Amino acid sequence: MALLTVLLTLGLVQFKSADTYLYPRNWFQRWKQIVTTRLGTRTAFTLAVIVLIPTLVVAVLLFIVDSTLGAFILLLINTAALFYCCGHGNYQQTLAEYRRAWQQGDLHAAQMAAAPLLGYASEPMHRIAVPNESVIDPQTLHQQVFRATADRAFERLFAVLFWFLLLGVFGALVYHLSQRYTKEQARATTPDELVAERWLWLLEWLPARVMGFSFAIVGNFSGCYQAWHEYLTCRKRSTSDILQIYIVGALGGSNNKITEVAEEEVLQSCGAELGALQALLSRVLFLWVTLLALISLFGR
Repeated sequence: MALLTVLLTLGLVQFKSADTYLYPRNWFQRWKQIVTTRLGTRTAFTLAVIVLIPTLVVAVLLFIVDSTLGAFILLLINTAALFYCCGHGNYQQTLAEYRRAWQQGDLHAAQMAAAPLLGYASEPMHRIAVPNESVIDPQTLHQQVFRATADRAFERLFAVLFWFLLLGVFGALVYHLSQRYTKEQARATTPDELVAERWLWLLEWLPARVMGFSFAIVGNFSGCYQAWHEYLTCRKRSTSDILQIYIVGALGGSNNKITEVAEEEVLQSCGAELGALQALLSRVLFLWVTLLALISLFGR
């Protein structure tokens, strides 16, 4: 059932965002407000209540469905829950619009198109404001979009899939809700920000290393494996920084070369680099799905 759930979810994610239908909008913000109003900002305890109560509700629902309604309804609920965890924001469409504007040389339109990608992951795409500041230089914009593309792919898809495959829907929900809570706390600069960030870093430590090794398999193995081994036990860098190190190694260090090209070649070079990143992420996803299929077929 795990393979079928993943395939159905990936199909949904390609075409729709979970923000557009199926789910009540702003439920998480309302739930968090209720809990913090009653409990206050008690750091770890408040975080646990906000994340675990919805997860336990889903667990009870799945237990009842499994006992009474059968496998098909269970599959639908699992798919809906997983889709919720990784379906916020159609960043593939955002990237397509950004690359289209980039290739046309319209940097202002490219910056506007990239605004959802560069915003907080917890925000639905239609809620993120377009930047009001003047257009930044092409290389800076590219570096921001390049990093954001990898971060969004990891937190909205790969980390969710990792915890789903390891612990089922419950693992995916715990990660997703922890991620949303941490992003919102970072924006609010509340006292429990550091606790939430540390908890999220712990949740992301293992999937980031697994993803880094996957980059090595489908990319430049020697360069990426060297970086993967060097930073395997690193506890000082953020998940985003670690992913960038792995990606640069997997792409042969191309992200370090964009400052060396002539000004007239920047648009073409950066566009090709972003395309290489998307191709790398697609190969990693194909690798994970293939391994899951093999385990499903021969692991019993």
